[in-house]
Amino acid sequence: MLTTERERKICAKYSAVDETGHVHCDRCPLNYLHYEGLPPYTCKCTFHYDRHKREWVWDESEGT
Repeated sequence: MLTTERERKICAKYSAVDETGHVHCDRCPLNYLHYEGLPPYTCKCTFHYDRHKREWVWDESEGT
């Protein structure tokens, strides 16, 4: 879940399609690559950690 304007700008920069037709989500600092057990390209834009459930939860409110 993107909570600040800074995070939205970072996401827009790395998710934009470049001149070769690729996005660069794998290089984005908001990507959760370092957490074991999450699907590839899980990021702060689409997931958040629910402390009550003690697990990563898909953000349905974002609409993505």
